[in-house]
Amino acid sequence: MSFLVFAAALLAVFFLWGLISPRSQWRVLASWLRRNPDASEPGSTAYAFHRILSGLGVGTFLTIAVVAVMSFIGSLPAPEPPKTALQQMWGTAPSPVIVDRVVQSSGVANPSFAPQPILGYQRFDNVTHQPRYLVYLDTYDAPGASDTLIGREPTGDFAALDSAELVLNVRVKPQCAPVEAVVIETPEAVQVSISSALAAPVGGDAVSHEFCAGGSTVGPSLLIPIDLAEPLGERAVQTLDGTAVRHVPVIEPR
Repeated sequence: MSFLVFAAALLAVFFLWGLISPRSQWRVLASWLRRNPDASEPGSTAYAFHRILSGLGVGTFLTIAVVAVMSFIGSLPAPEPPKTALQQMWGTAPSPVIVDRVVQSSGVANPSFAPQPILGYQRFDNVTHQPRYLVYLDTYDAPGASDTLIGREPTGDFAALDSAELVLNVRVKPQCAPVEAVVIETPEAVQVSISSALAAPVGGDAVSHEFCAGGSTVGPSLLIPIDLAEPLGERAVQTLDGTAVRHVPVIEPR
């Protein structure tokens, strides 16, 4: 392959030389074969035809080069589109949805439910409804007909965010739904856990919900509003074992 490239480059140089200066090319390559070079030098017509042929050769190589470059560019993988504000905050698809349930602490975790990794949090001001983008997200449509879905329905024309002080992000398996939150508040920290269960349990607590453990990369990305006794303020958000939960900076979608 390298020899073919070298030969093609040499031929291209030969054509370009003939196009620019056919007379010098003749003197270098052919005049030494003549007994009397000056007397046997080609005329202007011969040089003109030589220049035309060399121009055709240069044009052919340029065409091949353009086609090769375009083919190479076409074979390159398409660049990824820029990430949206939601993707920068909460990761790629599926897009996050709001669990429109008023969620307060259940007190003690039910051991039959499956704890979920908490992937991040944002504080929420329920007076000014900031960050504003949360208000416009789609709401979560739980699979099946789970009677144990986390929290309770908002009353009247209110939404769950109207009383929440922060939102927690979990990704549950498509067959599961969040069913329980445990929230422990101290002056220094807010410790939280979210558990999920099969969306249509048969027999209540006797059913094994271990399938739901560990979260999911393909299931829905849920933003769960959490009601606190007072605004989060500067308190840290942690899991029940004291591990810090990632704070997700707000990037308002444009």
